[in-house]
Amino acid sequence: MSDKATPDLECRSLNKTFGDFIAVNNVNVTVPKGSFFSILGPSGCGKTTLLRMLAGFEQPTSGDIIIKGGRVNDIAPNRRPVNMVFQHLALFPTMTVAENIGYGLRRRKTPKHEIDKKVDKVLARVGLSGSGPKEISQLSGGQKQRIAIARCLVLNPDVLLLDEPLGALDLKLREQMKVELKHLQQEFGTTFVYITHDQSEALVMSDQVAVMNHGQFEQLGSPQDLYYSPETAFVAKFVGENNHRSGTVADINGQVATITGANGEKLMASTSHRMTVGDKVDVFVRPEAIGISLPNDKPAHAENGFDVVVKEILFDGSRSQLVAESPQLQTAFFVQLPQTESFRAIRAGDPLFIHWQSAVSRCLRTES
Repeated sequence: MSDKATPDLECRSLNKTFGDFIAVNNVNVTVPKGSFFSILGPSGCGKTTLLRMLAGFEQPTSGDIIIKGGRVNDIAPNRRPVNMVFQHLALFPTMTVAENIGYGLRRRKTPKHEIDKKVDKVLARVGLSGSGPKEISQLSGGQKQRIAIARCLVLNPDVLLLDEPLGALDLKLREQMKVELKHLQQEFGTTFVYITHDQSEALVMSDQVAVMNHGQFEQLGSPQDLYYSPETAFVAKFVGENNHRSGTVADINGQVATITGANGEKLMASTSHRMTVGDKVDVFVRPEAIGISLPNDKPAHAENGFDVVVKEILFDGSRSQLVAESPQLQTAFFVQLPQTESFRAIRAGDPLFIHWQSAVSRCLRTES
C-alpha cells in the first residue's frame, strides 16, 4: 500500500471494559489522511475513553490502534505520533507564548535557532504573528485556544486529538472558534480527531462524524448524511431538532409508508428500511421542513397536513419557532417561523395549517 493510500488512523475491533462495564464496544473506523473527523455523543457514551486509548492513556482490552499503518497499542503516549488538546488547554502561565509553543521542541532537544524559526512560522499560520513575547494572561480566550493548538501542531503530529476544546468558551467565542478550527485544520492539513457532545460543532467543522451511543458507533457519515438520512432513532433525535411521532405501519407504497399514529392521525413518511404492515415505527420531521399556511390558503396536495393553533412563539431571529398545537390530536409541533412579512403578525392563539411532504420526513423502526 502506498503512503498516499495509507489512512492516518484506524481502529480495528477496539474494545475497552472496566470490570463488567463495556465503555467501548467493537469500534471499527478508518480516518483518511488530512481529514477532520468528529466523534459526537452524549456524556457517558464512551467517546472520551476512546480518545484516551488513541492517545495512549488507556490500554484497549482488545483490538488494535493503527497510525500511519503501524500498530501503536504498546507504544507509550509520549512516543506516539499524536498530540492532544484538552478542554482546559493546560498552558503554562509562567511561560511566554513562544516558550509555551516551543516546550515540546525543547523536550526533543531541538536546537534553539530551529525552535525560534518554527515558533515564528506556526504563530503566523494561526494568525498571531508577533505574539511570542506576550504572557499567557494577556491573551483572550480565543487566542489561548489557538496557542494550545499551535503548541501541538509545531510538533507535526500525524494525528491531533481534541477533547472538547471549545467547552470552556462563551457562546459567541465558541461560534467564532468553530470556523477558525476548521480553517486551521485545512491550513495545516493535519488529521484532526475531535470529540464533542455539541452537534453544532461536529456538523460545522467535520468531514465525517461518528455518532456514538453506549460504546458503539450508531452511524458514521458526512454531516449531511447524519442530518438528512439518520439510520436510527437515536441519531434522528440526537442530531438536529426533530418532531417525533410514534405509530404503526398501515400501508407501504415503494419507499413511502403510511403510518397510523397513537392519536389516530395519518402520517406519510419516507423509509429506506425494509418494513411490513404492522411494524411499530418512529416518524421524524424537522421544524424547518414543515410549511405553514393561513387556514384559508391551504395547499391542495399536502401529503401531511393539520389544522393547528399557535400556542407559543419562540423568537430567535432567523431561528424563530412556533409551538403549534393540534386540538383534535392533542399533540404539539415545533415549526420554524419564516421571517417574511406574511407571518410577522402571528400571535399565540392564531389558527394555522401546517403541512409537509413524505420526502422530508423519516420513518424508522422503533428500537426495542
